Amino acid sequence: MPFQTADDVTKPRLSETRRRNLQRLLAPRRMAFIGGGQAARTLETLRLQPFAGTVDVVHPTRSEMAGFRCLRRISDLPEPPDAVFLAVNADATIAALDQLREMGAGGAVCYASGFAEIGGAGAARDRDFVRAAGDMAVVGPNCYGMVNYVTHASIWPSAYPQLPTTRGAAVISQSGNVTGHIVANGRSVPFSYLISAGNQAVLGFEDYIDFLVDDPHVTCLGLFMEGIRDVPAFSRACLRARSKGMPVIVCRSGRSELGAAMAASHTSSLAGRNEYYQALFQRLGVIETDNVPQFLEMLKLASLAGPVTGRRIAVFSSSGGDNGLAADYCSLAGLELPQPGQQAIDVIRPLLPAFGHVSNPLDFTAGYWGNEELLTPMFTSLLAGEVDAGMLVVDYPPHGSPYKAGEAHAAMDRALAAAARAAGKPVFHASVNSGGITEEASRAMIAQGIVPLQGLHDAAEVISRWAAHCARLREDAVAGSGGLAVRIPHAVGAIPDALRSVNEADSKHRLAAHGLDIPQGQMITLPQIADLPETFAAPMVLKVLHDELPHKTEVGGVALNLATRADTLEAANRMAAAVARHRPDLRLERFLLEPMQPQPLAELIVGVKRDPLFGMVLVIGAGGIFVELLKEATPLLLPVTRSDVETALRGLKVFPLLDGFRGRSAAQLDPVIDAIMAVADYACTHLDTLSELDVNPLMVFEDAAVAVDALIVEAAPGTAAAAQMGNAPCDLACEEAR
Repeated sequence: MPFQTADDVTKPRLSETRRRNLQRLLAPRRMAFIGGGQAARTLETLRLQPFAGTVDVVHPTRSEMAGFRCLRRISDLPEPPDAVFLAVNADATIAALDQLREMGAGGAVCYASGFAEIGGAGAARDRDFVRAAGDMAVVGPNCYGMVNYVTHASIWPSAYPQLPTTRGAAVISQSGNVTGHIVANGRSVPFSYLISAGNQAVLGFEDYIDFLVDDPHVTCLGLFMEGIRDVPAFSRACLRARSKGMPVIVCRSGRSELGAAMAASHTSSLAGRNEYYQALFQRLGVIETDNVPQFLEMLKLASLAGPVTGRRIAVFSSSGGDNGLAADYCSLAGLELPQPGQQAIDVIRPLLPAFGHVSNPLDFTAGYWGNEELLTPMFTSLLAGEVDAGMLVVDYPPHGSPYKAGEAHAAMDRALAAAARAAGKPVFHASVNSGGITEEASRAMIAQGIVPLQGLHDAAEVISRWAAHCARLREDAVAGSGGLAVRIPHAVGAIPDALRSVNEADSKHRLAAHGLDIPQGQMITLPQIADLPETFAAPMVLKVLHDELPHKTEVGGVALNLATRADTLEAANRMAAAVARHRPDLRLERFLLEPMQPQPLAELIVGVKRDPLFGMVLVIGAGGIFVELLKEATPLLLPVTRSDVETALRGLKVFPLLDGFRGRSAAQLDPVIDAIMAVADYACTHLDTLSELDVNPLMVFEDAAVAVDALIVEAAPGTAAAAQMGNAPCDLACEEAR
């Protein structure tokens, strides 16, 4: 199967002109603000920032705005601006973009709504918007703007917190309001840029990623996402970030049915299916988060923490309750808490009171609260053991609390920082409550090399996901160029609504040509049944065969355990009568006769679905009676590798049935993987015509995997898509079947 090599994914995607214009937009020498009230509010925010460039303002009637002199027309601008804020209505926005493009402006942030998100006239207006933008770097439309901590060239309508650094996470968000929540988070997250991307008519996630991975001010990329407009382009951009070791972190809305509908009306995003997003993120190495607070903690950790070498963590607190919570949350997140070795026990036990116990998590007891002298050797001993990181669980008192309550907390942090320096391992300070660490305390921790994390549950989750990210980067480094041979999902176009189903025999024959094992059956007519032997050597199954009868059981079109010619003839006549009642317009002429298969070790269902956003999706799940019972299926975006398929198989709840469950024989996995790869190969060679494909069940034996039933649904012959078919339908001739 075709795949992207490291060279393919490390090349920049943006054209040189647009890349240069995006650089102008983010680091402008000259800015222009065009519009009324919204432009004035944005100018007021800019005045609070130390922006060193020139600012022009355009308004047709006002002489002054927010302390800046106004020009009457865009044509009055003395020089082409590098960055423009357009706060005018939708049609005026398009006209302004035309003028700005012609005069050589760098880029623009477009506030207006009324484009693709409203459908109809908005979609037509959207096309005019894209045309007017040309090669300019255009953000929006339907967006608030951007906060720029690097050059302070912010286009943002309200005041936002100042940060002590110009280096941090770059956030691209499809929601202006959520961008505002993120920038005002109070969690000490360092930022470089926050961009409210809106509808992404010109610049999309893939463009921002492609550009920002080269910016030395960016520590990681955070995406608040409602949908992806171009999955292959997004994939290439994320793999480019991965090749540079740049974490891409996602928080996504639209995961519920109602949320998906809201996303579509908000920014015209096609939300897509959750499982497909998860499959995409997993294959690209994107770090997915569950909610905005967790997203913020992940951005902070990725910006401040060094790499961790594994999932083993030492936890310290002064409370059995806190330790119990930490043990639960860490375990559920996939972190390991190895118990201390004898060397650590020998150091720590004499330091604890008589009732103390040396364990991980370590309860250093309330009596040693804030005792830096005793806590430092305890923390150091545990960190020096077989762990990869350490975490102190303590909540700070609220800001403004009396009697200098934070002094003891600061002493414990100093002990933790000293232990981290001695052991050379990353450390975290987590609060049980979300908000249990003050901003002042966070700043002090960061200065000592401690990463403050708000909320113990989210702390465990983000540390675990960071460990997985670091493990991926180590694997990439070992694999070299092959480490990024991650398949980029196929782009597929729309196919006509006119579809046809391919009967079971033809479907099996096509798949067999790609390596799928099928039963040795024969297509047979009613008269030919009379030529069969009077008795069969083994039980047989008879099925109706017609392109317009894809669901055979609905018409009684399957007869099992046939032992004689007479049984077969009776079953065929019964089926013909049932079809005549069910579909009097059809003439049933053929049947499929196959040997019954022995009892398998397990049954799987293998399918391919065509998705307008994600392309061809291979689905592997539990078959037979488990289809409805477990409702379990794992999606993989095509193309796939054998390793992808094996990982999916091992993740199924029914995998123990393939692996010698309760003393039963185990299946060789290679034949199972061969069968699934044959289905995938067929789909990848029929991208232009295939709508869906199902093999159900795929019966798994000790050394074989056999497709007992199969159905292909494709563009109907005579349609534009069908004319491009690589393989025409190929029926088994009756003579060949015999």
